[in-house]
Amino acid sequence: MKKGITPVIAMILLILIVVALGGIFAAWTTRTWQTVQESGSEQIEHISGEMQKSLTIDNVNCDSKIIYIKNTGTANITVDEIGIYVGDVLYTNETSEVVFDPNDILQSNKILTVNMTGISEDFDGKKIKVSVGAGIQDSSNKCE
Repeated sequence: MKKGITPVIAMILLILIVVALGGIFAAWTTRTWQTVQESGSEQIEHISGEMQKSLTIDNVNCDSKIIYIKNTGTANITVDEIGIYVGDVLYTNETSEVVFDPNDILQSNKILTVNMTGISEDFDGKKIKVSVGAGIQDSSNKCE
């Protein structure tokens, strides 16, 4: 008489192995999809917030190097998020030659005064552009 595993026991072992592998696969895919969903939600919230930020140049005094920027979006904007291009040169709140007034948050539909008298670059013939959030806005002004 041969000794070994009977076909019934072999079939039960195979079924248990398949069920265990299926459970492991289900747990792995559930965790993976939760991670993807959380990451996607965070990115959607970030993009949605950036889309609510918009600036336009209200006025530029080319002689005194003062720029008036209006928040035309629905979200408040901190001065740290604002970039001003004079020609191709970027100036931000971290640039010591640029003075933002008031030096905190630009609320929706309000105007921010930016004093750029400290920069050595001349405004004549230069295009002035503003940027916030997702990138450079269409708003620009050229000093002539």
